[in-house]
Amino acid sequence: MRVTGPRVSRIACRVAAALLATAAAAGQRVGSADGPDVPKGSSGTQTERAATPAPRVERHSPRTGYPSLGPAGAKNTLVFFTDYQCPVCPRAARELDQLVENFNGTLRVELHHNPLVMHKNAYDAAAAAKAAQRQGKFWEYHEELLKSRSFSRDTLIGIAAGLGLDRETFILDFDDPKLRLEVTAEAKQAYEADANGTPGFLINGHVEVGWASLPWLEGVVRAHSR
Repeated sequence: MRVTGPRVSRIACRVAAALLATAAAAGQRVGSADGPDVPKGSSGTQTERAATPAPRVERHSPRTGYPSLGPAGAKNTLVFFTDYQCPVCPRAARELDQLVENFNGTLRVELHHNPLVMHKNAYDAAAAAKAAQRQGKFWEYHEELLKSRSFSRDTLIGIAAGLGLDRETFILDFDDPKLRLEVTAEAKQAYEADANGTPGFLINGHVEVGWASLPWLEGVVRAHSR
């Protein structure tokens, strides 16, 4: 991932997203061993700074569709495109509860997957999160993925077992071609929205890619709210 300011290089990421959609649609695993860059303008160091725990807002983990934060009837919806191997995405993900809280019931956040081709295990991690979602445990699994240093198959199955998910059902869902096509479809959504890097944000047709800070994202949401 290469970011200039809070924006991503459009050309490079269009190529990456196009490769993702092509490879995943053919049933291949996507990605390479190429390592991502840390975006300019993001605060802190590689080690996450200590932060006051964000308030726990309303969370939804439907068996199908998109997991979300905040009231279902909120006037505005922010789509968060994420990649579990992106080193910056956890910073954004950990601010979403506070973001929703700050908008006092007028904002909900939907989480969509956009595993970049450069991250060799990101597609599997997204599929695993969807498998957990089928058992109604998306957010619990998501939180564990944000802390994980490994996204191997054994690790992903182990996380599910640790959360009390049915192991055999999880494995069946994790390997389900239909579930994996859902991941591909979400990546295609990001590509079509021109959110071709991670983290990506889409609100009322406006796209931002990259991460600066919570106040920056609040400003984006306020500027493009209805």
